[in-house]
Amino acid sequence: MKFITGFFSLTLFLLGPFSVQAQERALKTALIGGHTFGVQFIWDGYGEAIITEDEHGVLHLSGTQYSKDKEEYVLLEGTITIIDALHFRVKGNLKLFTEGCCGLLDREITGTFRKTGNRKYWRLKERDELCDSYTCTYYMDIFE
Repeated sequence: MKFITGFFSLTLFLLGPFSVQAQERALKTALIGGHTFGVQFIWDGYGEAIITEDEHGVLHLSGTQYSKDKEEYVLLEGTITIIDALHFRVKGNLKLFTEGCCGLLDREITGTFRKTGNRKYWRLKERDELCDSYTCTYYMDIFE
């Protein structure tokens, strides 16, 4: 019985990292390219996020969303680190202006985007840190 338990543990140890790596590769493949992107307080529609991979395998994000009059906007530039099959972290610069919400935000951020349930988008987890949650909460999304 001890042999079977040991063999099972060894099998999980050997297969576990492969399955995690395979899931990370699948997410990386899904992320590279163009995506619908933005926050809900710019009512004119969403913008676009472009995710590219450089020669060193690093993923880069460039996201823009503008109102029709170009007065309200969100700009997100940064690098992506894949956490697991449903989560990735963006470290970079966020510039966001919405007149009816929190005004101008211009800061360095490190934020986690996650996909939950059957959603077809990744949502910024730390959204309350962008603005006072009693004023408004930004839902920043990157769609499949």
